Amino acid sequence: MRNERADRRDFWPIRNYLLTHELDDQSFYGFFSPKFTYKTGLNHADLAGFVEQHGAKHDVLAFSPFWDLNSLFLNPFLQGELFHPGLFSAAQAFCQTMGWNIDLARQVMHSDNTIFCNYFVAKKRFWLRWLEMGEKLFVAAEDPASPMYAPLNAPTTYSTQDVTVKIFLQERLVSLVLLQDGFSSRAYDIFSLNPSITPLNQFFDQAVAANALKQRYAANPVGPELKQFEQLQRGIFDPGPAPQTPSQSAG
Repeated sequence: MRNERADRRDFWPIRNYLLTHELDDQSFYGFFSPKFTYKTGLNHADLAGFVEQHGAKHDVLAFSPFWDLNSLFLNPFLQGELFHPGLFSAAQAFCQTMGWNIDLARQVMHSDNTIFCNYFVAKKRFWLRWLEMGEKLFVAAEDPASPMYAPLNAPTTYSTQDVTVKIFLQERLVSLVLLQDGFSSRAYDIFSLNPSITPLNQFFDQAVAANALKQRYAANPVGPELKQFEQLQRGIFDPGPAPQTPSQSAG
């Protein structure tokens, strides 16, 4: 709540807590902004019940809003590029600095590993990996000599606010860890939560279908689901005008 580093948003208090507290191996930890209930419609009892039901089998439990932004894009990095130009190239470059040979444009991600707003709880093992990546991103964005400094601190679109690309890449650290490191995750039913306030929120049925196609393809990437997803996506984006820049999107 103190907002000591406004340029870092949620990352700053999360980082400070993780650096100054010893975590219990089996406990879940989460950090939620004051807008959590407004963005999701959930309360503490909803979170506690979901953790009680699924915590024994998973490292990460997600409570991510914006089912439209989650489902109607192949992954949150491509989604982010539409709403926050410059994000995708910065994310791809960061992967390279981590030594990952990964093409983000081809990664099929879905509700269980796409998380917006840092609305998730996780166990110690996950948070330590998240912090390790976060520290590398933090240093790169603080050091003018780093090749990542300029792209991470480049201004980008977010309503009328003055923000930089690093904010939206920090928010997607959780998805990068889930994409790379084999942690088990499960999401609260995203379709019972709130969508974005973009024009994409009118495509509920298409979003449900799109998410299911991505989940099936991720489980068995040899079937027709990816082509079916791409066809569904073209049906949304090609016939009409491109989605307007939102006053509230993921982040």
